[in-house]
Amino acid sequence: FCSYFSDPVHAREGYEKVFLQGYVRDYPLEIVHKDGKRTPVLYNASVYKNKNGDIQGVFAAARDITEIEKIQKRLEDSYAYTRNLIEANPDPLVTIGPDGKIQDVNHATEMATGFLRENLIGTDFCSYFSDPAMAREGYELVFSQGYVRDYPLEIIHTDGHITPVLYNASVYLDKNG
Repeated sequence: FCSYFSDPVHAREGYEKVFLQGYVRDYPLEIVHKDGKRTPVLYNASVYKNKNGDIQGVFAAARDITEIEKIQKRLEDSYAYTRNLIEANPDPLVTIGPDGKIQDVNHATEMATGFLRENLIGTDFCSYFSDPAMAREGYELVFSQGYVRDYPLEIIHTDGHITPVLYNASVYLDKNG
């Protein structure tokens, strides 16, 4: 059984897992065809028993996931492209939820505030400005009007440095509007 896969040791581990647990689900393997072509599959198997409960063998199926892997690769490439566009922007970029909490930032935001991404996400957007009430008013305008342009704010860096900025923002919608 194991000799038909690119990694016979991994295939054997999957096969043995069936006997230990009674089944295996979506175990990744790669079938090697006699012409050398490789096909990624998800191996699903379970033991079958006779009427006395003795194991008679394994019932196995391998689902070809070539197309799924191609789609997954395209999604990963698309995500990397989008993330790189966001990170390449020299201006601080922030996504804010309707509750005023930061959902995502780029590296320029980290530089402007002195906080790391993981310390910014989930926090109140307004707390990074010299006038939090004015910052709140700015993002509330975005949610009520759909956008705001050249709204003056001042970012406070962790070292105390203040950077005047013109806040530009617009609402973005998911596929359901």
